[in-house]
Amino acid sequence: MNKIAKDTMLLTFVNLFLQALGLLLNIYITKTLGSTNVGIVTLIATFYYLSAVLAGGNIFICTNRLVSVELANNGNPQKIFSYAVIFCLSLSFTVTGMIFVFSDEIALNLIKIPQALWAIRILALSLPIGTLSNCVKGYFQAHRNILLPSMIDCVSFLIRIAVIVMLIQFCVIMRGMSIFLAFALSVTISTSAECILIVIAFCKQNVHCDKKVTINFKTFMAIAIPIALNSYIIASLSSANDALIPLTLKQFGESTGDALSKFGIFEAIVLPTLFFPSVIVQCLSCILLPEISKASASGNTVRVQHLTKKALQRTLYFSMLIMVILLCFGNKIGMMLSDEKIAGEVITILSPVIPLIYLEIVLEGILRGLGKYSFSTFNYIAEYIVRISVLLICVPLFGFYGLVISYILSNVVGNVSRIRNIDKIINVKFREVLFA
Repeated sequence: MNKIAKDTMLLTFVNLFLQALGLLLNIYITKTLGSTNVGIVTLIATFYYLSAVLAGGNIFICTNRLVSVELANNGNPQKIFSYAVIFCLSLSFTVTGMIFVFSDEIALNLIKIPQALWAIRILALSLPIGTLSNCVKGYFQAHRNILLPSMIDCVSFLIRIAVIVMLIQFCVIMRGMSIFLAFALSVTISTSAECILIVIAFCKQNVHCDKKVTINFKTFMAIAIPIALNSYIIASLSSANDALIPLTLKQFGESTGDALSKFGIFEAIVLPTLFFPSVIVQCLSCILLPEISKASASGNTVRVQHLTKKALQRTLYFSMLIMVILLCFGNKIGMMLSDEKIAGEVITILSPVIPLIYLEIVLEGILRGLGKYSFSTFNYIAEYIVRISVLLICVPLFGFYGLVISYILSNVVGNVSRIRNIDKIINVKFREVLFA
């Protein structure tokens, strides 16, 4: 078994393990505090993850990509890492400061829960710590060290679960602590522990390098800023698309309660079911980035073509298998996960979109490895314009079937553009992938 396959299997196992732990935590909170508090935790978690995107600027991808290129050029990867640390900490401290300044407005007007004020401030403190951790993880992955950061991820998540369970049992239930504060403390403590562990590991494994750096700070910033903007745009457009779903369902004739209920089922049951198997594809995409970055930087087009064809073939075969399984058993899976009949129906009708969704994940990994971040940004903008436009037109006419149409059309437009761009850069014909 080659290195890529081993790393993909390791990342897949770790991610499945963490997702299973997250599911168990949700079940515990539901049984202990009720389903309403699960929604409250989800609300504050959504704000935190959006803040993390703004503070991090996708620094994991940036560090992974540029350190990989520097290694391929036989330069000074430690210097590139120092650029990444300066960039990510400057960005994260700026975002943290802004959240502190506007914390009252965020709690009262954005989230509209005054009790979340101190939780927001505590979560803001964790942003620079988490950003630094992601930067170090990107450095490790560029060096093909997958095991160490994966194990630290597991330890960090176990700490988070232990802290929030203890706080719920001894502080939330017995002393009236808010679930917001319990969540914020669990995130901050676990993130701090993760940062300490991974920085210690970095200091132990890092070797001083006196070689001349091949990418100066100006060039680094010219690459890092588009990567950050790409993550901002995707997060913003995705949030706008999600917010429009219940509104357009109301236009279809649903009541406010039914529209919100169906939206909840879509977010909590349907999407996790569709995306759960994609963990394998996401891990493959993550592993591909440094491999293609190094091969591309060294001019090894043959290896880039080989990696691209193999990744696309395996993604197609795997996604077709998942599509068939959900077409046949989607209704039964939906009934197992939810008492609502519509969950199984929507899983079934959305299953044909799975090959397009999974292809997008791998195609984006290939494009990032080739350094095509500007293309990726503009392509996502075009894709979401199509998705949102079709959503606004078709969901009021066809209900959830309009949602299927929006996903299919937008993914077809986005993936055709990605495939054409990859063909133009490295001369890989998609028909060769299909019929190889």
